Amino acid sequence: MRSQTENEMDLSKYPLLQARKETPFVKQMIGAYTEGGKTYVMNVNGSPMARAIWNLILSHRDLKMWCGEQKMKPHRGWKVSEVKEYFGLKGNGENLLTRFEALKGEVDRMEADLLQAFKKFQEA
Repeated sequence: MRSQTENEMDLSKYPLLQARKETPFVKQMIGAYTEGGKTYVMNVNGSPMARAIWNLILSHRDLKMWCGEQKMKPHRGWKVSEVKEYFGLKGNGENLLTRFEALKGEVDRMEADLLQAFKKFQEA
């Protein structure tokens, strides 16, 4: 097992992210946290946000529209295949939405863990 460098994040507690560590989503998300967010961070309402998290939020909205009762594309240029490729997902319809929401839940848990660790660091 290789040693963890300062530009890597331990994903062992997050199996869905670990399995997708070569996807653009995970690379951008980890890059925002470990590389100082050079190109992976954007300004949202005056606060920094990882571009990967922004894409996660919008893709969740889009997939709910595409997989839900509406069964419609969010906009003319939208393709579900691009969402699948970016997040490393497979499936269709509700199957895809369920897998996406599991991934989103894991990302939310990871962010909560990072925030808690940061608060502990500030208190020390």
